[in-house]
Amino acid sequence: MPVYLFTFHAYRSWSPAHCRGYVRRGEGILPSDPRMADIYDRQATDPPVLFTPEIQRILIQTAHEVCSSRQWRLHAAGTEPTHIHLLVSWKTFIPWNNVTMRLKNVMSLFLGRRLKMPKRKWFVRGESRKRVTDRKHFDHLMNVYLAKHRGTFWREGEELPQ
Repeated sequence: MPVYLFTFHAYRSWSPAHCRGYVRRGEGILPSDPRMADIYDRQATDPPVLFTPEIQRILIQTAHEVCSSRQWRLHAAGTEPTHIHLLVSWKTFIPWNNVTMRLKNVMSLFLGRRLKMPKRKWFVRGESRKRVTDRKHFDHLMNVYLAKHRGTFWREGEELPQ
């Protein structure tokens, strides 16, 4: 049974001008670059997104609904204003990218509807995925890594955030 930690970043939440640098697809981590930040800003189609507590709750509720309706298992979620982590597993053969595509599409759709901004970009292109290697890794993610996030934290067996 595959178990993955997926990370979805908020649209334009990490500028190339960030003091810790930035990541560019295919090039990895790059040093801070204010000139590139200006280029990104000029090409942007929407303003930056930060996941407010309300948005964090909507994202977790939506991810839970998506997983439940497809017999996937959402074990836990941890959020920050700039991103959401989802710890997900499933029993049948489904490529991980089909799972992330469905989650991201439905989360975007629900955010647009609930916040009355249907055409808005909510996430950056792509996502991060890490396959969970063993029980120790899973327990660390559930009990330490996700729980330490500053935003909303939810795990199986708890009431969904309202």
